[in-house]
Amino acid sequence: MMILVALSVLNIMIATGVYRSSGSGWQSLVLTMLLGLAFAAVHTWFFHTRFFLAPPAKPFPFHQVPDGPVLALQHEARLARDVTLVEAKIFAAAITMPQQFRRRVVEEYTPDRRTLTKACTIDVEIPGKLMVGNGSKHIHIPVVLNKKGELLDDFHILHANNDETQWLSYRQYLSLAAKVLHVLLLGAEGLGFNDPLPRETDKAEMLALRGIVERRDGRASDSVDPTGVDAIRTLEVANPVALKLAVKFVEQLTSHYAIVASIGNVGTEPRHRFKYHLTQTPDVKFTSPRSSRRWSLGGYVRLVFGTRPVRLTVDIANASTAESYHLHVHAPNDLYLAGQEAVGFSSILQRTAELAPTTPHCRFRRRLGQPHAHFYCRYMPTLQERERPTLVFKFFEVPPGTVLRATITAIAAFAILWLIGFVSSRFGESDTDAPAFLLAFPALAATWLGFDAPSRKLLEGTMSARFCLILTAVLSLAGSALFLLHESYPDNFEWPKLPDGRAFLGVTDAWWAVVVGLALVNAMRIGYQCLVRTWNYSHLLAKKVE
Repeated sequence: MMILVALSVLNIMIATGVYRSSGSGWQSLVLTMLLGLAFAAVHTWFFHTRFFLAPPAKPFPFHQVPDGPVLALQHEARLARDVTLVEAKIFAAAITMPQQFRRRVVEEYTPDRRTLTKACTIDVEIPGKLMVGNGSKHIHIPVVLNKKGELLDDFHILHANNDETQWLSYRQYLSLAAKVLHVLLLGAEGLGFNDPLPRETDKAEMLALRGIVERRDGRASDSVDPTGVDAIRTLEVANPVALKLAVKFVEQLTSHYAIVASIGNVGTEPRHRFKYHLTQTPDVKFTSPRSSRRWSLGGYVRLVFGTRPVRLTVDIANASTAESYHLHVHAPNDLYLAGQEAVGFSSILQRTAELAPTTPHCRFRRRLGQPHAHFYCRYMPTLQERERPTLVFKFFEVPPGTVLRATITAIAAFAILWLIGFVSSRFGESDTDAPAFLLAFPALAATWLGFDAPSRKLLEGTMSARFCLILTAVLSLAGSALFLLHESYPDNFEWPKLPDGRAFLGVTDAWWAVVVGLALVNAMRIGYQCLVRTWNYSHLLAKKVE
């Protein structure tokens, strides 16, 4: 609004002579446009852009945990007798080596408007060698190990019968972690439950608990303090195997937090199933998956035209936490899978997971053309710090879709423009205003067919169809304006003709020939794309999978 006011004031100044230009009217217009663009750039930067480009402020301060709560947690662990050595080993091993407990993990993704609904099924089986000497009826198992500072949206844990179950609160989880760590350190020192830890080990336990209790804000710059891990690692104990397990346990819980559920009837049922649902916001890029840039001009144009990406990138970090891993993507029925790619697997496939008989075995469902994608992996090794394997699925719109509607609209616009341009060039101007109204129909059709109702899908729309519909509307309005101009000028006014008496599809008027030519190119381009995409889809449907 401020820009329009400034431009209007400047035009009034030029028109009334307050501002006198030594050049022609075109120079005044150019000067007005330049000043308006400069003012718009400054206004946009100060009142809109700079707030989004500025780094986000830290809304909530993170204070270091005082010694009081840590000492209280340590004291509680010393007095507790409800966690046995077997339970401590099982919980610590499930934190550090989840692939020994998770026989199968199945993840299912369903796209929504801006989010992904994730449903995960985990089949847990406790190794028999760890159950020797266990007299407890309940075992605590971490269902999710999430990075500190990251929230889980709309999170629910379910039993195998889809009944919602409860998990330990954060305070209960910290108490359990402290008890397990204390039992592991007692085992490493070769001591009993009633024996006190040596002074050096007691101090290392407190530092480790501080690291476990300490919270993070999830930023890349928020580094993890390794003091507790180093203090445990440098201890000289009688049982190095138990100490090694304690080091890994503290290392994991210093950077992550666990959501823990309880397993009952561990002696009668060999396998247990957990399900959890959550909502994820995918990491959207407006460039190719292998590009380091996150933004591009083409991506911005897609966003302006209301098209969303048909390329979905899914993280598969859970594949390394299970012996067998399945991933399913359920796209809307009006889309089909046109391509699939694994990114970041080169170094992972060359390693062998602990206790695995072979290197990882991964494969996609080979058939394309359906709205469902399936990936399978077995014996995925533990991921290193910088490794982040992802799967990229590319979806196309099922024909006929919006491309066919855009094709029909473009052909209709070309036919109307050619007919009016041909009649106007050959027989002069008519006495009716019907062509002006007739030319408005392709523009209205483009609006109705392309932007009729907003959808609620993350994967939606094609750039080609939207661009074609917009161009069709622009050409139709240009044809209406050209017809009105021809009607407004006197009959003796000579409009420019094509040179040497030539004609384009029978149209001799130069301006009408340009509009008709652009309409023809627009119709041919979208028509060709419609035919190619229909052939691609039919080829994938009939293609024999070898």
